[in-house]
Order: sequence, then structure tokens, then C-alpha cells
Amino acid sequence: MSLTLPARFRRLTAGATVGAALLASAACSAATQPTAASSATAGPVSDGGTLAVAQATDVDPGGFLKTSFGNLLAEYQVFETLTLISPSTGKPTGVLAKSWQLSADARSMDITLRDDVTFHSGRKLTADDVIFTLKKVQDPATGAANQPIAAQIRTMKAEGDHELRLTFSKATPNIFDLFETMPIVNPATYAGNSAGKVVDGTGRFQWTSWTPGGKVVLTKYAKYRDAKDTHLDKIEINVITDPTAIVSAIRSGRVQYGVGVAALDARSLSKQSGYALVTSGGSAISLALDVTQKPFDDRTVRQAIQYAIDRDRIVQQVEGGQAQATDLPWRTSSVGYDATQAKHYTYQPDKAKKLLAQAGVKNATLDVVTLNTPESTGIFQIVKNNLAAVGITAKADLLSPTEYDGKIAARNLGAPGLLVMSSNAQSPASQVVSRPEYLANGNLLKFSSPQYTALVQKVSAATSTADQKAATHDYNDYLLDQAFTVPLVTRPTLTVRTTSVGGIRSTQAGFIELGTTWLSK
Repeated sequence: MSLTLPARFRRLTAGATVGAALLASAACSAATQPTAASSATAGPVSDGGTLAVAQATDVDPGGFLKTSFGNLLAEYQVFETLTLISPSTGKPTGVLAKSWQLSADARSMDITLRDDVTFHSGRKLTADDVIFTLKKVQDPATGAANQPIAAQIRTMKAEGDHELRLTFSKATPNIFDLFETMPIVNPATYAGNSAGKVVDGTGRFQWTSWTPGGKVVLTKYAKYRDAKDTHLDKIEINVITDPTAIVSAIRSGRVQYGVGVAALDARSLSKQSGYALVTSGGSAISLALDVTQKPFDDRTVRQAIQYAIDRDRIVQQVEGGQAQATDLPWRTSSVGYDATQAKHYTYQPDKAKKLLAQAGVKNATLDVVTLNTPESTGIFQIVKNNLAAVGITAKADLLSPTEYDGKIAARNLGAPGLLVMSSNAQSPASQVVSRPEYLANGNLLKFSSPQYTALVQKVSAATSTADQKAATHDYNDYLLDQAFTVPLVTRPTLTVRTTSVGGIRSTQAGFIELGTTWLSK
């Protein structure tokens, strides 16, 4: 995911992103669990009732194609996608798409839609609606996180009401990453979405009302094709901007599920009777270095810095054990993830000192752009102490999310170091063409080489599983060797619910699915 998170929670949490992560933002271990895993079982399934939830950021009804963080709890209740990637298998499963056929060379695709889908307004879903949505996502002005993937679609043609054919300008095996974050919208009402009065989707719940800065009310869509499995009558999404106030609301019973709680508070509350921890989404937290600034233009120095950092200490002291020390940004379930490569940079301060001496570096200073959040500053403090032990003085340039995002967008950090918080919800093929730190051309760290460009192209174009594994393995080797951006840890989103709530799920990108959630009696 990478999700576009406004405010401080963008780097604390995903899907995005897909531009950033989901809250505290997917994975099959504690750090990479894409499904909504929980530490306590809810009561038996029952029908009826209103689920009150809380989130720290207001919804963005005009941003459903942007994967905005404020839509984390509303988007996949109101809208649906063509497919979703199974968290357990990594394979696409159909939602609005009944079937599909991706050509052997991944340069074309035939899609058959379900013929029993209606928008909440009553109009039947057609292939033209999908084409309209694809064109909106292709438009850079829309700001869709997966626009680079959509841009590879060369032609799109409806073959009747429920069939369409796509052709691509090059092999596009990562098309399902696009589908994962592309809710199908109604062309007739799309322009009016931003006002938040009429938001017309095909999901289990229909948009009933929105009070900006206050509350969104969603009600059960009685004509949904499988309405018998929709257990709740209503979902109320309350905007509570103070994370500690969300905790208080959960404790008081005002809400039964909260998103936006600080990770430490979520863990603490979940240990008490009547509450449970929910993990979803996923983020990679990396230390990146601008290769044009001395002495970090020297690969040996960059490698030394990575050997100097105690990743396991970050896992325990900052993330409370709910993370994984790793040198790779991918999910453990990703094709091409290699456990051996993920442990390339173990904590070896003596080796770091030798490499720095070999490079002739003494008493260097490293300024690091860092989000001014408890998690980021906690990680930086460990990095600072580790680097001091090998003779490097690290200083933090603490920024607000707006300032931080502005520097990334401008590709002008103003410092040689950056603590990067990014969603790892997508496949390697998608991340290397969408994440600003990995781009072959114009990336955030100003790193470029013909070899790197070729490796990015191989990863993004590989079609068979064998080719994907080989391409990603080679890319990993080069990325670790050049060390211009290397993860420190990956970790999930942490949210908390009362044990009366059952059936919370999430997409691989980290969006929460409440469509079949229930309140036990």
C-alpha cells in the first residue's frame, strides 16, 4: 500500500501505497501480516447493530482513486475493485471481475465482469464504468498512487456490457497491483464525489451522510448481491483527531474499533481484558543516503553505516517486538523475497569501523531528515547512538509531515540522510517503478547507473515466477551492494478493537474491510 496519508500518520501506518504506509501501515509474520489478524476471538456471528469506529483523519470523498488515508475505513465498504490479492497466496481473487486472462507475454488482458452488480443508485455495472475509472487513474491530475501502472495501458475496449480487453505498451505483470487500489466509480456521479453528498459505489454499504470533520454514516445496501452475509445495519465512522482521545473513546464504549492509536497505546490496551490487537497493512522503514553528498558518495561508507545499525534493538525498543529486522523492503510472501539477502547487514560495528577506515573517513557528520513523530524519533535515536559508536555524528532534521512530503516531492532533501517510511504492500515490480527512492531515473537519492536501470526494467517486466525470482534476486544483490537505501525494519499497522467485534479483515494494501464484520451479543 501505498497510501497517501495526510498528517503525521502517513509514515506511522498503508496501501498506500501507496505513496506511504498505512497506520503503524501489510505482511505473513508479525511484521508483514496483510490480513487483519487479531489476538482475541470475538463472540458468535450475529446480525444487526451499528458499529462505531474512530479514525484520526477525516475522509476525503473526492480521493477514492488516490488511496487517501482518510478513506481507510470507508473506501472498501462503499466501493469494490476488479480483483484483490489474497494475503495468504499472493494471487488475485475476483471481486467485480468474474474471470480474466492475462496473455503469456503480459501485454494484453481479457476481463469478464460479474453480471449481477449494481451501483447503490440502482444502475447496473458495465465495462464502460471500468474504462472510465481506468482513464481517470491514467490521468496524472487524479493523483492515483498506481498511475505509472495504469499509464502502461495502451488501449481499452468494451466487448459488450460485461467484457473488456486491455492492451499494454509493454509487459505488465503487475496489473493486479493497480486493480488492488482502484475502486470502480460511477461516471454519472464521480464529479460530485468531493462534495460528499452523493457517493455511489457497489459495495455492501452505501454512503448515507458525511459531516466534515465529524462523522460518516454508512448503511447496509439491502440489494447487494450477497446481502445475507452483511451482518451490520450501519457503520458510523467518527473523526477523532487526538490519538489519546481515540483510546478514551474505546475505553468508554463510545466506539468499538479505533484506527490512529499510537502503536504503543494499541499494544498496551490490547493486553487488557475486553480488547484485542488488530494487525494489517505494512511498511518498510529505511535509512537512505544521497549519493551526491560526500562522504556518502562512497559505496564503502554507505555499507559501513548499514553494518553499524542494530536493527534488532529497533524492533524491540521502538516497535515492541511487532516488527521484523530486515534489509529488504518486500513482503516475505513476495516472489523474489530471499531470507538470506534480508539478513545481509547484520549488526557488526567493528566491521563498520574497518570499512570507514578503509574509506579514509573520520569524524563524519550525517544530517538525517526525519518525521517528527514518536516512532521516527525513537528509531533515529538508536541510529544516532549506533553511528556515534563508529565515529559518525548523526543529527536529526525534524519535519512536520507537510514539510517532509514537500521535500520528497521536490526531490530536495536538504540533507544527505533520510529516514524513509513507505508502504510495502505492492509487488517488487510495482515498487521499483512507483516508489521515489527506487526509481531508475530521477530517484530521491540521485542514484543512477545503466546497470540499475536494466535491473529495474527486468523486475518490472518479468512475467513467469522463475523470471520474477531471478530478476528480484539480482536487483536485491545490487541494491544491497550500493546501499543507497536499505530498510531497517518492516512492520504492520496496529489498531485495536473491543472483543465484541468480529470479522475485521484488510486488503493487502492495508485498507480495512468491515463488510462482513459483526457485533456479538
